[in-house]
Amino acid sequence: MHLKISIIALVLVFFLSGCDKKAWDDYYHDQPETVDQNIWEVIQTDGDLSMFVGYIKEFHYDTLFNGDDPYTLFIPTNDAFNNLLDTGSITRSMLDYHISRHYIQSMNVAGTKKIQTFAEKFALFERAGNSVYLDGIEMTFESPLYRNGKYFILDRVAIPRPNLYQFYAVNNPVLKDYIDSKDSIILDREKSRPLGFDEDGNTIYDSIVIEFNEFEEDFFPVSKEFRFKTATIVFPLEDDYNTALDGMAQTLGEVYQDHTDIPLVWQNDILIPYLMEHGVFENMLEEYEFIAHPALDTLKMKNILGDSVVIEYYPADKVICSNGYAYNYTDFQIPDTLFTSPSRFEGEWLLYNLGANKFSWDESGDYQVSVISDATFPPLRELVPSASNDSTVRVLFNLGYEGNFSLEFNVDNLFPRKYLMIVRTHMYVGGIYDIYVNDEYAGTVDYYDYVTGREIWWSVHEGLYKPNGPYNRFDLWIENKLGYGQTKIRFEYMGPGGVNTNGLVIDHIDFVPFDD
Repeated sequence: MHLKISIIALVLVFFLSGCDKKAWDDYYHDQPETVDQNIWEVIQTDGDLSMFVGYIKEFHYDTLFNGDDPYTLFIPTNDAFNNLLDTGSITRSMLDYHISRHYIQSMNVAGTKKIQTFAEKFALFERAGNSVYLDGIEMTFESPLYRNGKYFILDRVAIPRPNLYQFYAVNNPVLKDYIDSKDSIILDREKSRPLGFDEDGNTIYDSIVIEFNEFEEDFFPVSKEFRFKTATIVFPLEDDYNTALDGMAQTLGEVYQDHTDIPLVWQNDILIPYLMEHGVFENMLEEYEFIAHPALDTLKMKNILGDSVVIEYYPADKVICSNGYAYNYTDFQIPDTLFTSPSRFEGEWLLYNLGANKFSWDESGDYQVSVISDATFPPLRELVPSASNDSTVRVLFNLGYEGNFSLEFNVDNLFPRKYLMIVRTHMYVGGIYDIYVNDEYAGTVDYYDYVTGREIWWSVHEGLYKPNGPYNRFDLWIENKLGYGQTKIRFEYMGPGGVNTNGLVIDHIDFVPFDD
């Protein structure tokens, strides 16, 4: 009995081994008859592909097929070339875009795949069911394998896709210029050789510098192309962008008539960063991904910075680029909040950090701080949990100080209009101050009024300000803002007044726009 079982098992082993060998041979050795043919010789026999053959010869690419290096060719028909020639011409880069250095088997592609072409640009290869596409162009024929390649036939010429940077350079140069403005040169410390130290102890290098673009570092390298790395950018095309600026100009009125009047510095500082924060995402996103679920009031998406942002628009007019998707807006409008909302200036922005709890006035920074004083009073950044940014700027004088002190600085760019300037300060550190805006007197503040008013300050507009611990606010009108740009503020110390501690504390300054 055991002998019979052993014989049967042995027969089964030989049978199954024979089946496995047959399957192996079928898979690896059952090759088409064309594998010994040269692909160049084959396509020359097809009259419908004669124009492609002619361009191969014109650009001296026929020598590519002298060896056995594999190529995949995406060949437009003669009709496809003739249709293109009615409006343009065939260039080397266009021909390069139809050649890949690799075998591409459609059966091995699921969904979409980026393939690198002879032009060093990536094309989008897609298989959907039984259909195969190159950059959205359906391919009507797929050849078998030949000794040195295979080919697909298209009924349209595939135009090399621009990368995102090239697309916006043509379709809205304002974004291209914004990206270019982020170019800088930085020291490559790994390749630079230290030579010694300067008089302040800083290392001196035999410098090797590299080009660096802050936008491409923070968001996405829009001018480069990758096989697996892509992005989606939603940004208005030029005409839609300018139309929205026209609407903004009409809202502002006064000196603003159309988009040419909207300052470019505001666009670069406020508008474009806002659009980038709300419009740049990882990967190639489809339109439906921007539609909120019916059960949700709003749609939130994670932008390329990793932040959650509210999406209040619908993308349109998708363009496939070589490194991502570019979308326009369905109806682009500039949010009023970007140019009609209050602007806040933090007091600690006036300081330069010298080290551990040591500060100076930032005289060479963006806000051009200038201090004139008869005595030296070092400023301090004081951590205050109730402050708007958890800190304030504080400078203390000698008790009863009667000398000169003025603090002058520029705040963020403001549009020309009337503003209510609201200063949050410490009620018991002050004196008497005259305040100037753009070198014009705006008003006087006597900190002793907090004492006589029982810590209440009456607004020049309406109502009153109530204290929050030792902090409260005072306000002044700004009515001399006649052009867009930075606004110069000056606090000029006039004397100690009746307060017990002389000096100045600024938490923040708000600029609230008003219409007469």
